[in-house]
Amino acid sequence: MRKRVGGYMTVEASFIITWTVFIFVFLIYLSFYSYDKCVLFQDAYTVCFRGSIQKQEDNVVPYIDSHMKEQFGKKYFGTGEVRGSADRRGNVTDVTGECQVKVPIRSAFTMHSGSGWKIRTRARAQIINPTHIIRKSRWLGNVLDH
Repeated sequence: MRKRVGGYMTVEASFIITWTVFIFVFLIYLSFYSYDKCVLFQDAYTVCFRGSIQKQEDNVVPYIDSHMKEQFGKKYFGTGEVRGSADRRGNVTDVTGECQVKVPIRSAFTMHSGSGWKIRTRARAQIINPTHIIRKSRWLGNVLDH
């Protein structure tokens, strides 16, 4: 009489398939995180740069604040609300943006910090007046020609 043990391969397959699905889902969320981080920095820098080239230097932060929501838009995957703030120190302006990637089991996957899958980025641009620079360059060119 041979005794057969049934279900041995079924148990192994259930572990392998579970971990395979888990890894694929984790990679999808990780790709959302990477994409959102890149796009958030790009948007923060774009609005920061556009604000930094305003003709009137007092208009830099109000310009950034009024165009920030429009720049951030609705292009982020799997995140909550994208928030941003603008700050000016001397002739440099900073834009900080942050959002949270929505992960179903956030406490299990904190990604190296207690804040979870929170994305925070800062872009910096020097405030310049293009019209002023062009006029000074033309003036310098005229002085050197004579």
